[in-house]
Amino acid sequence: MPQEHQVKIHKHIFRSRVGSHLYGLSTPESDEDYLSVFIPDEEYILGLKNVEEIDRSTKKPSAQHRNVKSDVDDKAYSIKKFLKLVMQNNPNIVEVLFAKPENILLLEPEFKEIMDNYDKIISTRVFHSFTGYAYSQRKHLVVKRERFRSLGVGLKYLEDIILQLKGVVEARPITELEASELNHILKFYKGEKGNTEHFHKGMPLKHIYNRIKSEYGMYGWRVKELGFTGEGRDSYDVKFAYHLIRLLDEGRQLLSKGRIDFPIAGKAREDIIRIRNKEVPFDELMRMYDEYNKEVELAYAQTEVRKRPDFNWANEYLIRTLKKSLNEEEDQI
Repeated sequence: MPQEHQVKIHKHIFRSRVGSHLYGLSTPESDEDYLSVFIPDEEYILGLKNVEEIDRSTKKPSAQHRNVKSDVDDKAYSIKKFLKLVMQNNPNIVEVLFAKPENILLLEPEFKEIMDNYDKIISTRVFHSFTGYAYSQRKHLVVKRERFRSLGVGLKYLEDIILQLKGVVEARPITELEASELNHILKFYKGEKGNTEHFHKGMPLKHIYNRIKSEYGMYGWRVKELGFTGEGRDSYDVKFAYHLIRLLDEGRQLLSKGRIDFPIAGKAREDIIRIRNKEVPFDELMRMYDEYNKEVELAYAQTEVRKRPDFNWANEYLIRTLKKSLNEEEDQI
């Protein structure tokens, strides 16, 4: 993804805070998230060059820590790319159509026209895009929870072996029985394929221990910082969890009334805050997910939103807007 200095931009037409600020769920510790839309220079419209997205983020995707206040996630989309995504009813894109004025930093007439015609964009595709994304989040949450738990169990298993060795672990290889048991414990270790080959007889025991310990520390950073453990309660990633509820509530709103009202309010807000405050056991979270999912299904069955976005309107809008942009560039020469 190119950086902004590598791309010629004719005009920015929209910029808004997104994420927790858009949802009305920000705290003094929340990081900043932005989404922008731009019209590229004519060489990207008429020529062979192409630009769809620009990443201005200050946090590297591989960073092994939770976003802090100083981190900035900042993505910019070309108007054509944005229009394609919003017509697909992409959850991360659709929501900016309903951003409140206090979060909008730039709004040009070209983008206001898109916001004003949201009813031509929102369609029953919302059901599949929002519930599908929520299901994906749920799956990641469950697998991540199990991976983190199994890493902890595996680490304890190795520590017990090392304790029995009483300090003579340096050159000690893992036995076939120990490797088999460890692979059984770490059944979710980096996916479900080839688990029996992760650790095998003859590998240095100390190397395996250091590797598992390091991954436990890095992989579990969010669970340990944001999740909780307690009697009868398993750790889970509360950020993934509250996004489950947010996505399903937004999908329900779009299908029942054709729009999203921000900030998030009512029962959804109460449930999200309870999750974020670590007050919801995992079993209750799964029941909550099922209840919200049923509400979306009901809204889908009763919805009056259009079956598909108005492609002709979007196509005409894009052609007209890009032509206007090219004329503006000619006038500046």
